[in-house]
Amino acid sequence: MTSTWAMKKKTNGKLRGRLNARGYEQIDGQHYTAQNIAAPVTNEHTVRVVMTLMCANPEWVAEVVDVEGAFLQGRFTDGEVLHMEVPDGMTQYYGDRADTVLLLNVPLYGTKQAAHCFYAALVEAIKKRQYARSKADPCLYYVTVDGQLALMVSWVDDLILLGPQKVVDVMKKDLGEAFVCKAEGPLKEFVGSKIDLSRDANGLGTAKFTQPVLVQKLADEYHVEVGAKPPTTPANAGLVLVKGDGSWPLDEKAITEYRSATATCMYMMRWSRPDIYNATRGQARHMSAPRYPHLTALEKLMRYIVATRERGLVLRPNRTWDGSMGHKFVIHGRSDSDYAANTDDRRSISGGRVCLEGCPVTFRSQTQKFVTLSVTEAEGAAGVMTAQDMLYVYRLLESIGLQVELPMLLEMDNKGAVDLANNW
Repeated sequence: MTSTWAMKKKTNGKLRGRLNARGYEQIDGQHYTAQNIAAPVTNEHTVRVVMTLMCANPEWVAEVVDVEGAFLQGRFTDGEVLHMEVPDGMTQYYGDRADTVLLLNVPLYGTKQAAHCFYAALVEAIKKRQYARSKADPCLYYVTVDGQLALMVSWVDDLILLGPQKVVDVMKKDLGEAFVCKAEGPLKEFVGSKIDLSRDANGLGTAKFTQPVLVQKLADEYHVEVGAKPPTTPANAGLVLVKGDGSWPLDEKAITEYRSATATCMYMMRWSRPDIYNATRGQARHMSAPRYPHLTALEKLMRYIVATRERGLVLRPNRTWDGSMGHKFVIHGRSDSDYAANTDDRRSISGGRVCLEGCPVTFRSQTQKFVTLSVTEAEGAAGVMTAQDMLYVYRLLESIGLQVELPMLLEMDNKGAVDLANNW
């Protein structure tokens, strides 16, 4: 293989250079096995659930541990033998010999199996230390020390440790024995999100997710100007973006910018801006062939985001939790739908959110996968989607030994759908 250097400036101002192998040059079956290249990461729903637990317990803290050179700490598992040409900047150490190649002792960044090998090493190290893994999310680990629960969430090499300070310190020590780790201190940032944590006099915590770097990216890269009268909503009321509206398609440069800006909004809606979820969903349906009305709607959406840059997702539980395993958590759902809104295919739109102890831990706006024939059927489909999300949160809590108050309540605003749901 050949290699390349990746240079970037991190959000804290630190300059980083990383040598990457060009993994696309590898051959399946010879240099890697296709079945052994995937590595799971946690999801935003799990992160919000564990953050809600942390906010509810006055004794819990949240700290971040970074595994340094994570992929270099994995090991080849299938007997692969890989060689790489001498990287740029290192030829002086090998003279003028053009036939010199280097043997890879570990999966270098960029190789197909690097993420999987590190994930396997992480799981093996955690199992050796008697930590248990959630069956609902394979990237959520937990341990009980002296009757006190503590959690660990992994996103590749970024790990969040949550629990009483004494147990978190034990977890940091265990990780330090298994890997070369760097303790980043209290949780302030995770996967591109800034997280502001605070507690009131009663110990009840509040976590606010914002993404100021991405907001500034929208403002700078796409020259977003808010203007004298900034938008008060992310989209015009009742606006439905369709494909064949008779308008001219965009040129190649505008299409590229449309896709890039929409992708940024899609990332923000998942982590910090649920208020733009429905508007962004409408934009994302037209990534393949956007037209001028789609671009106009996107420009309004970006102006709205920039004008409300301080807005973010707030998690604040409505009661405290003393850490006891007998505590029963309350999960509540609410769903709605927009019947046959899209004139292209007459698909309805499902909307729903699930709250844990009053905190929104999942929220979605999603085009339904099938054509519903009535408002009642569309509302029922939205209810099913939300019920599935409620079951995920339920099973996640149950998998780490916590209890949930049953039955869980799902609210829908259509009597027909409610009667069907309650009909034996």
